[in-house]
Amino acid sequence: MPRSNFLILLLLLPVATIAQNWKTFSDTGIAFTAKYPANWVSKIKEEKRVFFTSPPDSDNDNFRENINVSIKANPAYGTEIKIKDAVPSVTESLEKSITDFKLESETYFKWNNSEAAELVYTGVYDINGLTNSIRITQWFCFWKGKLYTATFTALKDASTHNENAKKILNSIVFK
Repeated sequence: MPRSNFLILLLLLPVATIAQNWKTFSDTGIAFTAKYPANWVSKIKEEKRVFFTSPPDSDNDNFRENINVSIKANPAYGTEIKIKDAVPSVTESLEKSITDFKLESETYFKWNNSEAAELVYTGVYDINGLTNSIRITQWFCFWKGKLYTATFTALKDASTHNENAKKILNSIVFK
């Protein structure tokens, strides 16, 4: 093999290795696909809610960052009800139900070529008997009469899994 081809192969090898560390989630009964790190766990729970859960960060890690994706159908989603019109009631509901709720950002973007909203907020939750300050990033999108909600939950001051979470969220393809 010529030396230049060998160098190109050597440079591309780490990229191929990284790509092999991701799995594809796909289920015929679930209306999306997604890519997630091989060391994360995917699980389908009640009402076809899909969870992607991070590995422990240490032996003492009692909190697993996760992304959960839910889908609800309603013919009015995206036709009679627009995402920008729905967000204020979502925010109001969150303020009432979360201790120390603080909205950090509200942005609008395209997700699967449809109008979507991102809310980032913090609050205090009681999880498994422990009180935790957490940060939640939530994406909402109406697509073909369905509401897609993807929620990334992490400890408020943690950032270990933020990059992977963004990659997972961006990899979600509606079907």
